[in-house]
Amino acid sequence: MSTVLWANQLLHGMVVSDESDKYALHRHLPKLDKLAVACGVPALSSICDGTDLRFNLQDLELPDGMTSTHEWMARDGVWVDAPEAVRLLSALLEAVLAKRPRFGLLRNDCDAVLDELREALAFAEEAAARGARFNFSIVM
Repeated sequence: MSTVLWANQLLHGMVVSDESDKYALHRHLPKLDKLAVACGVPALSSICDGTDLRFNLQDLELPDGMTSTHEWMARDGVWVDAPEAVRLLSALLEAVLAKRPRFGLLRNDCDAVLDELREALAFAEEAAARGARFNFSIVM
C-alpha cells in the first residue's frame, strides 16, 4: 500500500476530493518543500493534512456523529485559502520547469512531479473560482 496525496476543496463544510493519487508529490515532498521555500512561498507540506493517515495508522474512532474522515478533516484539518494554494503551486511549477531538478536516485520522476503539480494547480484554481479552501490529504 502506498502513501499518496489527494487534493481537496472545502466549501460550506463539505469536502470535495479529486481522489487522484499524487504519488510523486508525496514521495518528493522534502525536496519540493526546499524548492518552495527557495521561491519564497510556504513549504508544500504546510498545506498537507494528516487526518486520514492518523485515522488509519492509529486505529482511531471517528468523533461522535461523523461518518467519514472527510467530515473530520473539514472540521479540524489543515486548510488554506485557495488563492494561497494557487500561488504556492504556481511558484513550484515555475521552479521545476525552470530548473528541471532530478527527483529520485534510480529514475527521474521530474515529469511525474510536473504532471501532478499541473493537476493540483488546476484543482486549486477551480477551488479559488468557487471561493473554496484547499489542502492535500495524506492518504494511505
